[in-house]
Amino acid sequence: MATALIGTAMDEARSRGCTRIEVWTGGDPGHEPARRTYDKAGFTALPVIHYYREL
Repeated sequence: MATALIGTAMDEARSRGCTRIEVWTGGDPGHEPARRTYDKAGFTALPVIHYYREL
């Protein structure tokens, strides 16, 4: 079902002239199913470092 939803979203984005879709997810084990789904849909994982600091 998730793959179909991604495909529908990509089709809609293309029809509106979008040329890129970005999705973000966590790198922890709990997000592994999401990462597999995005990999299966052809997304490329990028090495990103996200900095934050609590005040």
